[in-house]
Amino acid sequence: MVSDGGTILRAGAVVHPNGDVSEAGMGLEQLDAEVFPLAAGDAITLGRFLSGPLAASIATDGTRQFAYCGARLSPCQTEALQKLGAAGGYVTLESPARFRSVICLPPAPAALVAGPHLRALADRLRSVGPAPHQRLAILPPRETERFSLTNRASLMAWLRAKKFTIIVPETLKFDELANWMAAAALLILADPEQAGLVSLCARDTKILEIAPEGWLGAHTRWFCQVFGLQWTPFLANAPAYPLLNAIPFGARVPLSYEIPIRALAKTLDALG
Repeated sequence: MVSDGGTILRAGAVVHPNGDVSEAGMGLEQLDAEVFPLAAGDAITLGRFLSGPLAASIATDGTRQFAYCGARLSPCQTEALQKLGAAGGYVTLESPARFRSVICLPPAPAALVAGPHLRALADRLRSVGPAPHQRLAILPPRETERFSLTNRASLMAWLRAKKFTIIVPETLKFDELANWMAAAALLILADPEQAGLVSLCARDTKILEIAPEGWLGAHTRWFCQVFGLQWTPFLANAPAYPLLNAIPFGARVPLSYEIPIRALAKTLDALG
């Protein structure tokens, strides 16, 4: 195991499909390749994909010859790697595999390790378009939300009435998404897993982050500081489990919260 600045080179290590690296798997045949594991696949949002190990790999890109590896890429992840010119050599892992050498991140939160290099990655991926003018919103997908958003339907109807375009990043072509983000004058971000997408926004874009009370993280704020974006937090109601009420139709988790629309409207008015 050899440390090389912000990364660690591990000889003969085993890479698992989820991107974890270990020494387990003594019976595996060693593949003659040097790889950089990524957190990838349908379970990884595009924002997390961009702001994780992929960003950290930019510091190594050009100084070492390696291939990316990990779970089967989602379509938007494939397009992001194609834009970087790195999709062709991607090694898809269906099961753990041992490699001659593996480039790893040090044992620290990926965002802290990759964050300093996210600007370099964004410069290669960002779309340059007209001056920002769009109002966008990204809500947590119902399939993966941590807490059920009880007033999702009314919130979406209100946002559309306020001229917001609600986008689902994983359903868009990467260039289409990059164009939307570049044109965003104001972005409502209610899904912390997509925080890395703010790196595609133009400078001075206003970011309004919505989180249930007690669940506001620091990643979006930190990314906004890196890219010179105006960050404003908005706290929704704390998650609760009303024992006397039925779980909302279609909900996958018992804990639920509501985004108060009237208070949100006042915050938007203050942002201008």
